[in-house]
Amino acid sequence: MQGLPRGRARSAWAAAIGAALLVASVSACSSSEPEREYATPKELCGAEVSATSLEPLLPPGKKIAVKPASAVGVKRCRLEVDGKVVFSTSVEKLGADTSARDVATSAIGVDPNDAGADNGRFIYSKTGAVGRVECPKTAGADSSFWVTARVSGDADAADMRRFIKEYATAAAGSGACAEG
Repeated sequence: MQGLPRGRARSAWAAAIGAALLVASVSACSSSEPEREYATPKELCGAEVSATSLEPLLPPGKKIAVKPASAVGVKRCRLEVDGKVVFSTSVEKLGADTSARDVATSAIGVDPNDAGADNGRFIYSKTGAVGRVECPKTAGADSSFWVTARVSGDADAADMRRFIKEYATAAAGSGACAEG
């Protein structure tokens, strides 16, 4: 900018900086993260869950659908976002002496050696979790009830732990213990 009067040189620099900032802000807006356009479900097949525990486990997308399914002794709930299964849960009746490690052995997304909580009541990872439902004494001493959860991608293990603990409590309050 040699040869230009000082006032014009400053104006040229200001214009160049302004143009660079405008380009940066426009490109930042156009490359934003995908958004979640759907409302987070307030319940999963009869068990109330909070959005704060479920949202961190769900991907962005336009539409969500809750798909319940049942088999003998198992109640499943799948969440689909834009037609793809992204999250699934189950409530299952098992023998009274079943441990979280036993459940994790056959559960998808969690391993018996993953992190545990509450003296072995829960096992969780970044892809899945299992937890024992604390049923009222009237549910019977010959059985135990377990919840499982898994995500199709990876989540934060702490988020998975928070969810499985809340879901186990919600399942106990939903009547799952009486249904088995």
